[in-house]
Amino acid sequence: MDCYVYYRVSPQHAKAAHQAVMQLFALAAARFGVVGRIQSRADASANEVASAAADPGANDAPGMQTWMERYDDVGPAFVTALPELVAEAGLASLVDGERHVECFVDLPPPLPPCA
Repeated sequence: MDCYVYYRVSPQHAKAAHQAVMQLFALAAARFGVVGRIQSRADASANEVASAAADPGANDAPGMQTWMERYDDVGPAFVTALPELVAEAGLASLVDGERHVECFVDLPPPLPPCA
C-alpha cells in the first residue's frame, strides 16, 4: 500500500515544518523501515494566490504551501502509528488545518481475453 499525506504550511512555519518532517522520516525509518518523501505543490503560487483573491475569507492566504508526504509499500501498522509519529516529531502544531491521509493499493493486472 502507498500512502500520500497532504496538508497546508504557512510561510512562517515552513522552515520548522521541514525540520519536523525530517524528524518524522527519521522516526518512520527507525521504527518501521519506511522511507518517506516530501514534496510541495508545483503550481502553488498561481493557484494559491488566485484562490485567496477569489475567497479572501478562505484559509488559502498567499504564500501558503501545500505539502505532500509520500510513503511507498507500507503496512497498516505504519498508517495507524503515523499520527503518533507526527505528534512526536512536532509537526502537528506546524500544519495549518488538517493532515489528509489517503492510501492506495495496486490493481491486479487485467485477465487475458478468453480465446
